[in-house]
Amino acid sequence: MKNRIWITVFSVAALLCLGVWLFISNVSSPSRVVGIYKDGSLVEKIDLNSVTGEREITLSGEYGDNVILVSNGHIKMKSADCPDKLCVEHGELKSSSSPIVCLPNKVVIKFENSTDGADAKTGEIKCIPRN
Repeated sequence: MKNRIWITVFSVAALLCLGVWLFISNVSSPSRVVGIYKDGSLVEKIDLNSVTGEREITLSGEYGDNVILVSNGHIKMKSADCPDKLCVEHGELKSSSSPIVCLPNKVVIKFENSTDGADAKTGEIKCIPRN
């Protein structure tokens, strides 16, 4: 009899903890709105939560084309004609602290809610010069 009571108490406590964890993770989940920038100008905003299916976006630059793949709530650089292809190797965009950047073609894909040092008035990114 005592074992049943303890099992019930622990089961209820575990369910309560699970419910609190799910509530907190849903409330504090980051925005899934992504901005695609070319030469510092916003090309398109995409809400990844509303994306179903698959779509490609092609941006042309000095070093050729960048093909961005948007599919089922994910975004990544599918291909690039730039020499190093670091943007393709980056894989899917997962956090606001690590945007997808193609420096040769000046393409940036990042979460819109990120606080990356952008100036609120101009939208320009502030760089700190090295000494």
